[in-house]
Amino acid sequence: MKPVQRILAIVAACGLAAGAFAGEIGDKAPGLVIKKWVKGNPVDVTKADGKHVYVVEFWATWCPPCRASIPHMTEMQKKYKDKNVTFIGVSTEDVNVVRKFVEKMGDKMEYTVAVDDGRKTSKAYMKAFGVNGIPHAFIIDQTGHIIWHDHPMAGIDKIIDQVIAGKFGVPAAKKMMAERKAKALQAKKTFSLFNKYFALASKSGQQAEAAAVGAEIIKLGGDNPGLMNRFAWDILTRDGIANRDYALALKAAEAANKATKGENPSILDTYALALFKNGKKAKALKVEEKAVELAKKDGRDPQMTADLEKRLKMFRENP
Repeated sequence: MKPVQRILAIVAACGLAAGAFAGEIGDKAPGLVIKKWVKGNPVDVTKADGKHVYVVEFWATWCPPCRASIPHMTEMQKKYKDKNVTFIGVSTEDVNVVRKFVEKMGDKMEYTVAVDDGRKTSKAYMKAFGVNGIPHAFIIDQTGHIIWHDHPMAGIDKIIDQVIAGKFGVPAAKKMMAERKAKALQAKKTFSLFNKYFALASKSGQQAEAAAVGAEIIKLGGDNPGLMNRFAWDILTRDGIANRDYALALKAAEAANKATKGENPSILDTYALALFKNGKKAKALKVEEKAVELAKKDGRDPQMTADLEKRLKMFRENP
């Protein structure tokens, strides 16, 4: 299955409608209102002493992505334990549910864990910043300000390194957030064009109109490999398309591959299929071979590797 970029989720996560919410990057961090500290000692994130950095992550035992991020959180706590960085996982669940889960995890969940008191902490952070999805983490710098928030596996270690080094303060954080909002606006516009394109592509006699919209999508999102990969893949495989514009799919796939420097196996796979559909079978074969090679080298997704090998076999059997 192809990875799908959830554009609307990105828009929401980036706080597009930030004006509707109370929280902003650079705000003083609210205190954690905790019912029970399940693991580790109580933490006062408002105590800005010029030394300590805090990462507050909101999670739940029932949330698969949250469980997937636990090893990463543990790894980072170990990495930064001597650099005055404390990681705190906050759940709004029942204390007994969280305690049993944490006990079962043992040293695989080696950071501070707490249970929210009546969702007061969640409201002060998640609701204030208009964030609905978990896991979601907030970084509080040495001055007690909220400096960053996003998925805990979205490059958080790079931000922490900069915060520790004193190279990422409120001005830099606000600049980053402004750039994220701009990208979110672009993503929202592109999402609207996606719908328009495929509505046109599903009807006969609308090729010219669909092509014009497709060109606008590439113009807007040509530097976003996830968007371009999604667009190309949908043109190539989505059901209900009356006229598949293989040339447009190839342009989108080429843009995605260029943005990832030809090193992403999933994007290479899309690119190879676009080449194949455009009659460039010899090049498609070489690109798919590279995709398989990279997927095997990475080794993290056996199913993707199997899918790529299946497509490679199809290319070889249809020269």
